[in-house]
Amino acid sequence: MKNQPNPQNDLNAILEVLREIAEKSDSGNYIYRGEPEDYDRVSSSLWRECKRKMETEDFDIQAIEEPILDSAKNYTSEQEEIEIWAELQHYGGHTNLIDFTTDSHIALFFACDRFFDKPGRIIFLGEEAQDENRVEKKTQNPRNRIIAQKSVFIRPPTGVVEPDDVITIPARLKQPILGYLDKHHGISTETIYNDLHGFIRNQDVHQIASIAFYVGSIQQHTGDAENADTSET
Repeated sequence: MKNQPNPQNDLNAILEVLREIAEKSDSGNYIYRGEPEDYDRVSSSLWRECKRKMETEDFDIQAIEEPILDSAKNYTSEQEEIEIWAELQHYGGHTNLIDFTTDSHIALFFACDRFFDKPGRIIFLGEEAQDENRVEKKTQNPRNRIIAQKSVFIRPPTGVVEPDDVITIPARLKQPILGYLDKHHGISTETIYNDLHGFIRNQDVHQIASIAFYVGSIQQHTGDAENADTSET
C-alpha cells in the first residue's frame, strides 16, 4: 500500500511547484524553456550537431549558419532570415534557434511531456540574458504551433545560453502535472501540437481510437443483426 499514488499528496506537490515558479517569475521579466530531462547545456540543435560531428565546442556557429541559410533559400518562398530558420525548425532541421515561451505553464508542460522515469526542468532566462542573445519574438507568418506555444526564438551568438535559474521537476510528478495542466489550464498534447506534425506525433493514439471505434461499430452492427434475426423467428 505504501507505493499507491496519493492524489492529495500529488496535488500538494504540484501546487508547491507552481508556487515556486510563480515566486521566481515575480523577481524578473523571464521567458521560459521546459526540457524533459537535464541536458548538459541549454543549446541549439545545430550547436549540438556540430559538437557531435566536430568533437569540439570550439567553433563559430554563425559562420556555419551562413551556407546553410544560402542553401535553404532554394527550397522556400520565404525571404526573411527568421522565417527561413523558423520553417527549418518546424520541419525538424538543425538550426541555431532555441525555443522559449512567454508562458511558464507551457514550459512546465514541456518539462513533463516525455521521459517519465527522469526528472525534467524549467529554464528561466532573464532580461540581461535576453539582451545578450538575439531574441526573435515574432515571425511574419506564425504557424499554429508557434501561436499555441507562445514561442520566443533565441539565436545565441555562441549556440548556447546560460540560464538565470532552473527548477527541477521530479519524475514522479510529470504525469500528475500533465493531468493538472489539461484540467485546469487547457494545456495538453492536442492544444500544444495542434498541426499536422502534432497529429503524426500522436498517430498511435489516433490509430488506437480509430480501431476501437471500428471494432465497436462492427460489434454493434453484429449485435443488431443478431437481435433482428431473433425477433423474426
